[in-house]
Amino acid sequence: HPASRLFPFCTGKYRWHGSAETYTGREVQDIPGVLAVFAERRKDSFGPYVRLMSVTLN
Repeated sequence: HPASRLFPFCTGKYRWHGSAETYTGREVQDIPGVLAVFAERRKDSFGPYVRLMSVTLN
């Protein structure tokens, strides 16, 4: 959708465990304006981690 934007879903970083399937299909709370939440794998000097991102229409 052209008006959609990406935002961090929360401010925390979570250590990456397992594979992408570990993070697929998880339920999150219903928040008005949030279309989807996805796990983005990143890496820093401490190793791989997950950052939860959201797709919104705001």
